[in-house]
Amino acid sequence: MKKLLISAGALTALALSTPAFAAAPANQASATATVNIVSPLTLTNVTGLNFGTVVAGPAGFAGEVVHIDTTGLRTCPATLTCSGATVTAASFTVTGTANQNLVLTIPNSVTLNGSVSGTLNVDLSGDKPANPTLDGTGNAGFAVGGKLTIPAGTVDGVYSNTFDVTANYQ
Repeated sequence: MKKLLISAGALTALALSTPAFAAAPANQASATATVNIVSPLTLTNVTGLNFGTVVAGPAGFAGEVVHIDTTGLRTCPATLTCSGATVTAASFTVTGTANQNLVLTIPNSVTLNGSVSGTLNVDLSGDKPANPTLDGTGNAGFAVGGKLTIPAGTVDGVYSNTFDVTANYQ
């Protein structure tokens, strides 16, 4: 009987020291981790936004708008005389990783400072391109046009300034 009690005690101790197997959790899921590595973008200005030469209107001139669209086509109202062969929309090229979508950041306007005095405003908001996609070789091009408002009494001179354009991957 003594041996039976020792054996029973040993079995009980063994049962208590053996870890119980836990049931597998029923609410387990796996996720995939992903990253898209791309090359740095290179954005280059090819041409500036050039309205050419504009002869202001006659006495009583109330002000007008000269427009350069994204194709570089200039629209000049009849009250002004526009000339100059170098009329261009601002054009840019961008290179990076092929077939990637881009997001452009372009200001809505730029203020041109006169070489003598005064300022002129160029509205860029209506002549922004759609966000481009880099082609199969990693290249894209786009242009920015604008509307130049020439108010009455504008002083003769060259008016200019810069505006910043940025491109980022989407």
